[in-house]
Amino acid sequence: MSPGPSRKKLSEERPHVLLNQFPCETVLTTKDCLSAVAWRAGQGQGAAWLPRTFNLQTELPQFIRHYKQRQERGEDNHWICKPWNLARGLDTHITDNLDYIIRQRESTPKVVCKYLEDPVLFDREEVGLVKFDIRYMVMLRSVQPLQLYAYNVFWLRFANRPFSLDHFDDYQKHYTVMNYAEGVQLKQVHYDEFIPMFEKQYPQYPWKQVEGEIFKAFAELFQAASSRPAPYGICAYPSSRAIYAIDLMLKWEQTEGGEHVMQPQLLEVTES
Repeated sequence: MSPGPSRKKLSEERPHVLLNQFPCETVLTTKDCLSAVAWRAGQGQGAAWLPRTFNLQTELPQFIRHYKQRQERGEDNHWICKPWNLARGLDTHITDNLDYIIRQRESTPKVVCKYLEDPVLFDREEVGLVKFDIRYMVMLRSVQPLQLYAYNVFWLRFANRPFSLDHFDDYQKHYTVMNYAEGVQLKQVHYDEFIPMFEKQYPQYPWKQVEGEIFKAFAELFQAASSRPAPYGICAYPSSRAIYAIDLMLKWEQTEGGEHVMQPQLLEVTES
């Protein structure tokens, strides 16, 4: 297969044609690079909106040290191993076993992310308190200046069994993507039905306030992703436009003042 025409050639020969991707957008769409961008956004501390993540190929010593420190402090140590560039939960493993995590380096290149031990749950009448995730669509119109738009119609996915920190091989308890599994229920709730249900379950957390924090995380993500020149950041190409899907969950976090807040946790960014 021959390579396609270069962007330079396209811009010269067909200046009015738009492309549906940006050069070097993989800094967002591969999980190892996404982690590096989040670290950049947090100015060396990691961003609050991404679970603590390590590249198992290049950051194994750092991960082991962090794991041991959490173990010494008696903190939860469940982690989820994910391939850099696969979807649908393929080859994904949840465990608190350090040896098992290290062995994951022998298969597909992976990152290891802190598993959310205290996610915000949704009360399904027929099931109980289950995990859920949210998918937003965003459009990147320009990098310089940064112009990013979010579609406030979002999509929801739900686990089918009540959440608890056990039975990590139970797919319907710990995962929300039911589209590709045979013989399992796919729970669907439209966003405008979900919002009043959510606010009834969590009256102290208006959805507009929660969504504001989500959009703030999106802005910080793309600011960090475009803050460095290519190939370390998204390249400013005037003829590019792109739409991305961002999957996220919410987790409980306690502020220094003792207040419980819902903190968005970005899971992945995919091309759309």
